Amino acid sequence: MLLNFKMKNFKSFYNTTEINMIADNMKREYPDRLINIRKKEPNKELNKRNVLPSMVIYGANANGKTSIIAALDSIKEIVTNGTIKKQINNATIDKLEISSFIHDVKKMKEPIEFNITFKTNLNIYNYIIKIKIMNPLIGKERSIVCEELNVIEYQDIGTSIKENKINIFKRNENEIILNNNKKVLKIYEKEEQYLSELNNLQKSINENLDEETLFLTTLFKGIISQKVANDILDWFQHKLITIVDFDLREPYMSFDGAPDNSIWTNESLDRLLKLADFGPQNIGYTKNPEGKFVLASMYEPKGAKKGIMLESELIESRGTTKLVDFWVGFMELFEKGGIFVIDEFDCSIHPELIGGIIDLFNNKKINKAHAQLIFNTHNPLYLQRRFFRRDQILFVEKDEETYISNVYKLSEFDVETENNYMKKYFEGEFGALPYIDFESILDMKEDG
Repeated sequence: MLLNFKMKNFKSFYNTTEINMIADNMKREYPDRLINIRKKEPNKELNKRNVLPSMVIYGANANGKTSIIAALDSIKEIVTNGTIKKQINNATIDKLEISSFIHDVKKMKEPIEFNITFKTNLNIYNYIIKIKIMNPLIGKERSIVCEELNVIEYQDIGTSIKENKINIFKRNENEIILNNNKKVLKIYEKEEQYLSELNNLQKSINENLDEETLFLTTLFKGIISQKVANDILDWFQHKLITIVDFDLREPYMSFDGAPDNSIWTNESLDRLLKLADFGPQNIGYTKNPEGKFVLASMYEPKGAKKGIMLESELIESRGTTKLVDFWVGFMELFEKGGIFVIDEFDCSIHPELIGGIIDLFNNKKINKAHAQLIFNTHNPLYLQRRFFRRDQILFVEKDEETYISNVYKLSEFDVETENNYMKKYFEGEFGALPYIDFESILDMKEDG
């Protein structure tokens, strides 16, 4: 579960920018939708710490909506690959040299910063990484100048909640500093004598530290705590699902035991196809000549001796293929938990279908595993309390003079009694609207 994400000097977000999934204190706005992450103790009332199940992002073109998705994708790829080396030919990591604020040379050379807080079955983690590229645009001399891991615990103080941060390790440009107190031992599940070993381990670790390799996924995992490292890696690999380009992503289905040259589906996909009005054809996955599984459609024309199998993208609408392809991933989220972060999710899909999917995330009876959804859109239809609380609606706006983007929530505006925020949005009350005087462009052409 994602609790909080911060970035700095990434794309147009030069200043520290926060995507906060912790719910605001708005008791009258659908409290039944919220996810309570506090562990209940017998015979004890705990203060609630609530998390949002979904968030929608609005803003004009080129203001930074996709950059938020790209930032989450970047930290996912860096952690899962365990490196910022360009030589591994990872499309996301390869682009780091053009990922800092490009409108100012001094700012461009400052570190890119990511700060993410998330919950697994074991702990609530806070992970921070800062990456410096000495020659932006060329991509040479990359280095990790900061890496930090903390475990977050909540403590009840009267009617409020105190957040306690237990540091596991800190890294600067030259060395790793391991924390060696008793709270850390509990997290490692080690005995007290292990404290004396940490000092020797720290010396050995610093002798083998690589400036482009994450400590978390290599030496920490291999020497300090495989259990903690694997817990974090599993979240990034299997729980954080980021889609910046729908056409480039791999299918979500597991194809173990799938036969070649036939339609391959699963139970949840079969149910979707039966209920959806796509037509009489069967849609599933098949292995193409290159050995990759792709979405395919099987048609049985009247009078034909045998069916016709085609890759779905050749014959189905983009909305159909997109919805079918996403469906398996959604069903896994509702069963196992995780967070879907999608660029332009509603592109080519009818808004009523998107509304139905949003309702699934908001429904605690269905969303028992506390899955989350974040997507950006231009469609104002979702600016309704039916779909989102005010703290679930995020706006992105770019400064016309500095080209720096910033974000803010609808909950920052005094519109508490509004049921439909669309009218106020188009009146410009919330900002984040595009404006181009197309008539003046044509006038200039005619004058020329």
